[in-house]
Amino acid sequence: MPSQSPRRSQVERRTRSEDALLDAAAEMIADRGVDRASLASIGDRAGVSRGLPTHLFGSKDTLVARLAARAQERIAAHSLATLDRQSRRAEELSGLEMVLLTVDCYLDLFEKPGFDERAFLVMWGSLFPASSSVQGMAEAERHSYDSLSDVITSGQRDGSIRADVDPITSAVLVLGLMRGVAGLQLAGTAVVDMARVRDTCAGWIVSSLATGQGAAATGHDRAPTSTFPSLGVVPDSH
Repeated sequence: MPSQSPRRSQVERRTRSEDALLDAAAEMIADRGVDRASLASIGDRAGVSRGLPTHLFGSKDTLVARLAARAQERIAAHSLATLDRQSRRAEELSGLEMVLLTVDCYLDLFEKPGFDERAFLVMWGSLFPASSSVQGMAEAERHSYDSLSDVITSGQRDGSIRADVDPITSAVLVLGLMRGVAGLQLAGTAVVDMARVRDTCAGWIVSSLATGQGAAATGHDRAPTSTFPSLGVVPDSH
């Protein structure tokens, strides 16, 4: 069997080093927060030289952005694995079904969160102070809003999501729902039946965003608007 080329071996070593550093960063940020996780301390936690994180990532902000992207990739992978177990493909889903899948898989991961999930919420919380400079996380958050807004727009095109809701406003509200429930779970605030919470979230999203056709395809009934206020409805100009 031919040996690996030196270039391939070098790429694999770099990938392993980056993964080890991201693992260490997730652990430290989940335990201590972003400010107390320096590049040097992350290198120590990973068992590599203190200068390697700077060499590979350049700055802590870049490392944070990579860690946020990895957490989002885990959510996407979990969604695809869920579809695979259901013998379905992402291309077959309506926009509404994709929103529901994203929310449910996100909350499922936070039922028993690992370091990546915990670190993701801690990094999100690092944006709260007025002096926050975690640009990498801010960019990741904008990507989340944009991606979900695009999914909602696709649902309007395929007829599963109402045309009178504003995609950007709705994306903000749905992400707020996801982050809020996950944060309560991490804080141990008596979210004892996550399965019921997830099902209720799905019902609320359907009642707020779905057309009759879209709701029927999900198996959820649209509740009266007096029970579930509509998300992101475009106000009547008259």
